[in-house]
Amino acid sequence: MNIKMINTKRMALLAVFALVTLVACSEEFLIDTNNKDLTGEVVFGSDATAVAVVTGVYDAFQNDSQGDSGIPNEYNVKGVHRWANSTGLDFLNNENPETSDYLNFNPDPSTSDVAVKIWPNHYRQIGRANIALENMRLAVENENITVDLGNRLIGELLVLRAISYQYLAEVYGDVPLMLSTEDDPFRARDPQDAVFQQIVTDAEEAIDLLPWVYDAEKGRVTKATAYTVLGNAHMWLGQYGDAVTAYEALENSPVLDLEADFFDIHAVDNPNGKESIFEIQWAANGDLGWNRNDEVNILQLFAMPTDITGGGGFTGIPSKELYDAFEPGDTRRMATVIAPGEEHPDPNINIIDYDGVEINTVGTVAEPWTGGSPETRSGYWAIKSWRDPNIEGWGRSVLFGGQGHIWMRYGGVLLSLSEAALKDGQTAKAQAAFDRVRNRAWGGTAPAKTVTMDALLQEYRLELAGEFSLWGVVRRSGEAVKFVQDNYGLTMPTDRQIYPIPSDQLSANPNLVQNPGY
Repeated sequence: MNIKMINTKRMALLAVFALVTLVACSEEFLIDTNNKDLTGEVVFGSDATAVAVVTGVYDAFQNDSQGDSGIPNEYNVKGVHRWANSTGLDFLNNENPETSDYLNFNPDPSTSDVAVKIWPNHYRQIGRANIALENMRLAVENENITVDLGNRLIGELLVLRAISYQYLAEVYGDVPLMLSTEDDPFRARDPQDAVFQQIVTDAEEAIDLLPWVYDAEKGRVTKATAYTVLGNAHMWLGQYGDAVTAYEALENSPVLDLEADFFDIHAVDNPNGKESIFEIQWAANGDLGWNRNDEVNILQLFAMPTDITGGGGFTGIPSKELYDAFEPGDTRRMATVIAPGEEHPDPNINIIDYDGVEINTVGTVAEPWTGGSPETRSGYWAIKSWRDPNIEGWGRSVLFGGQGHIWMRYGGVLLSLSEAALKDGQTAKAQAAFDRVRNRAWGGTAPAKTVTMDALLQEYRLELAGEFSLWGVVRRSGEAVKFVQDNYGLTMPTDRQIYPIPSDQLSANPNLVQNPGY
């Protein structure tokens, strides 16, 4: 079955997890207060319970509604998604140009969604992974669980921890490496390169432990996930030949491939498709109560036009500049952004079917839909996250959907392979991977274009817009300031490529030092 990591799937077994963050080692139990009979030996003493524990580690990536106590909510939507797309200015959050954190490159360490949400949520996941790793290794050593299964679960945990560290380093630069439950909770920051070197170590171990595919449990990390994480770490370390080797290893997967039609990648009826390498799973609906803690996907609600939903419209507001950046014939445009006067390209969605709507387009050219905020909303709306026809909007019965969040996919890997090969002097290999992505975008043969770093940055932008990885590869390229200048005519200060450490973390840990310029 698919991994649906909502509260009911955590089970009482997860009571043994202590919520470990960077600022404290808490013994607060996550779910069940009746835990007197639950010990590490019990929970890691059978195959079924060991699998359930690892599922609880996946669960930490999924916080999106009210959140666990002390953990900021909506970090997928307002944290990771905003970091990946708003930092490069292609997606804005109903921003006032005079005061926008993003347009003025001035995120606040106390209030910026990206700054305050990503740090604690990912360290929560790292804390869970560290506890599980230590216990899982003992369980395998003592043969308390099936050895092959235990080793696979160790591989999963190593990759999950590596993914959290990847995002932390890409967002903040230097971050503390917490690899054990015995580590000092007031540890100072480790160099960014040290973080990515640890990711290399973990990913290399995990590759030998993980399968290429699961028979039933879709959504778990695979050997392909580990190779993708490994290749990215080598890229950050400037080890481009090693990155090429890691990315090319994905060709050995028996299931991974490009979707023939770009539009199918994010189709709501294509979860965990053949191009998806790591995808966050969601429950379709949940309790609508104010104090809910159902980890449900609200990205579509925030992406849909407020003229339909009556609320939201915070995150999925692409710019006209993004729409205009697509070349004629590039099918990715209609699968990414919809312009005033255009119909929704998904045959499952007819705009006129929504309550109170009298046209089948997102407004008109003369009167674009801006939710009453023409000064701050473009009239253009995101498509990748607006694919479920059942979601209705605020004040109605269906707010949440089950469409996955794809954090890694093969189209992005091929562009990274192209970049790695280009920087390693393997120009023919770079061109071949570059052409493969572009040809799919044209549904056959794309107009000829020579691969260069400028061309690659534009392809990253058009391929990954509205997903969860764009700004990471832009900053990784070393061309972030130029990217913003070329596409928006704005000068990004060099030190604004990364975000500030959250103020509350600085207050809690005296050994943390704020990033320069904040």
